Amino acid sequence: MNRVKAILAVVLVMGSLAVFEATSDKDCINLYVDYGTLEKSTFNQCIKSTETKAIDLLVNNNFTLQGTEKYKDAVLCRLNNLPKEAECKDMPSENAYWAILVKEDRILFEDYVWAQVGIDQLILSPGDSLALVFATNGSVNFPA
Repeated sequence: MNRVKAILAVVLVMGSLAVFEATSDKDCINLYVDYGTLEKSTFNQCIKSTETKAIDLLVNNNFTLQGTEKYKDAVLCRLNNLPKEAECKDMPSENAYWAILVKEDRILFEDYVWAQVGIDQLILSPGDSLALVFATNGSVNFPA
């Protein structure tokens, strides 16, 4: 009976390791897009990728981006033609804009933080996460 319990324990542990490895995000970049009040479904997908710029990851996965006249692609004004009535000359409104958030795999923090560079300069590595969240009334809902 003890031998059966030991075998069962080994099987459970090995099965848990296999499940963990199967769901590992180490070979892809997690892309999360929350359209907020723009009435479009949230997008969350782990995209197989090597080290890449965030803008390239988005464009290569059929997202359309529009920067601003002044800051070009460094500032994300519209994503997939949203918001519809955006003014993209200078900076988007402080009340309605695309927040660019990252969670780097190599950093021990488990939470998303604000990107420290523009979307055109942000380098992502496999295991990292990129979140684009549309802020409404200046409020950003950070992903869990």
